[in-house]
Amino acid sequence: MTKTNCFVIGLIPKTKCLKTVFILFIFFVQAFFSGAQEKESTKVLFFDGNISATNNGISLIPSFSLGKPALVFEFSMGGERLHFDPQLRFSMKAKPWSFVFWWRYKLYETQKFRMDIGAHPAFLFADISYQKDGRSFESIETRRYLAAEIAPTFQLTEKIAIKPYYLTAHGFDEGVSNSHYLSLRGSVSNLRITKHVEAGFTPQVFFLKMDQETGYYFASGFSLKSDKTPFSLGAMINKKIESEIASKDFLWNVSLVYSFGNEYVKK
Repeated sequence: MTKTNCFVIGLIPKTKCLKTVFILFIFFVQAFFSGAQEKESTKVLFFDGNISATNNGISLIPSFSLGKPALVFEFSMGGERLHFDPQLRFSMKAKPWSFVFWWRYKLYETQKFRMDIGAHPAFLFADISYQKDGRSFESIETRRYLAAEIAPTFQLTEKIAIKPYYLTAHGFDEGVSNSHYLSLRGSVSNLRITKHVEAGFTPQVFFLKMDQETGYYFASGFSLKSDKTPFSLGAMINKKIESEIASKDFLWNVSLVYSFGNEYVKK
């Protein structure tokens, strides 16, 4: 069997494609901050993010989970209202899992309520095998999606919030064509464990529709961090309640997270 590293769509070599994605990413960052400097020249700009290593790559949409150890790079940059939040996910063997390029905008905010909207193009990658000229090849197939979200937040107390959430996505290639994700999320943060260690968790129940199949799930994220180190621990569980969608009944992972960030005022 002969192996080749190329995308089926366009037969673009994987190494060249990853370089192209990286160049486009840098271009978007530069373009974003160039615009921000002109429009928000006296306002606070920020750049932060985290890098996670996990034993099991999980997506809240179970069918999009990797199911293997993974590395996840998440960034956020922008100003007071508009920010760019790319997410780059890979297997531990450096194969791309998914790339998501979020643009989010804060529509409205008070002390107790906030409304955000967002949209993104996304690229999911799947390993496939195919035959050509009597030889076997292994390739990575790219599947393209376009999605939009509505994300209100009701801040009940300093530490407790309720966050209803809606996401809709359309696929342009083989696989799921249309999906709808509706959830009721809770957020409990800054629970002091010791003087320097705090915990948080984000339980949710959600409804998922993928083309004609539907399902109900429970999921939750957990975090444990210290103000003495940029490293933290995270975990996620995803439990099927009732579903027609093919997926595992229960998913879980544990992650080691490195966080970084800064903000500055452009004069």
